[in-house]
Amino acid sequence: MIEALKKVYDPEYPLSVVDLKIVGEEDISLDGNKIKILFTPTSPFCPMGGMIGVLIKYALEKRTGKEVDVSLKPGTHTQEKMLNEMLSNKKQYNDTLKRLKSSGLLDRCVAT
Repeated sequence: MIEALKKVYDPEYPLSVVDLKIVGEEDISLDGNKIKILFTPTSPFCPMGGMIGVLIKYALEKRTGKEVDVSLKPGTHTQEKMLNEMLSNKKQYNDTLKRLKSSGLLDRCVAT
């Protein structure tokens, strides 16, 4: 899974979420058939925190075909609760994914 995440790039920096230490091996776990990811945004005020979570979730679901639960590491973002709710709500996730696709960010940030 870490190999798939090496192809997910931060929208603001030309580096992968692995290179930026947003996600590491220790942040990935399995819960039955579900993959769980905890991630650390680049700063507590990172304006792209939600988008990064969506990119991670999208890339891993596409690569593995499994359900992926993505959330922020506790205490790492000022809007942690709101961002975690967005990532766990299918409609909000799909709406954000649609915006990322239409803006071109999805293709730019997730290498296939």
